[in-house]
Amino acid sequence: MYRDLDARIIRVLQEDGRASLREIAQRLGVSTTTVSKRLQRLLDSGIIKGFKPVLDYEKLGYPITAITQIKAKGNRIPEILEALRADPNLTHVYEITGEFDLLVIGKFKDQDSMNREIKRLLGHPAIEHTNTSIVLSVVKEDSPVGS
Repeated sequence: MYRDLDARIIRVLQEDGRASLREIAQRLGVSTTTVSKRLQRLLDSGIIKGFKPVLDYEKLGYPITAITQIKAKGNRIPEILEALRADPNLTHVYEITGEFDLLVIGKFKDQDSMNREIKRLLGHPAIEHTNTSIVLSVVKEDSPVGS
């Protein structure tokens, strides 16, 4: 019965991050104490890092999503990552395999702010070149893993 309880708790929280311990327990047919203990283990182990809202960036005034692949000069990836971490417009930063070294996803208020960001990236001395695509429509985003 408890074999997959952690996964089931995670699934409920991915559907509704504001669900109470009591609600989760009722949905899963276990005690509130059991859910509380399992949830605390998931937090302590770092499997669940925290709780945050899922945002509608367009309604927040950021209708443009851009995906940029970045090729670093030599072994200067750490230098680039430091600069990318500080950028408030970037929502995701990944180190990747393949032709490019990094992939970043950014949310922008308008085309001008996106262009400034791309030019800023191109001006970074550790960046060899970039390839940017603009998202035309969102088909799937912020979906739970394994669902």
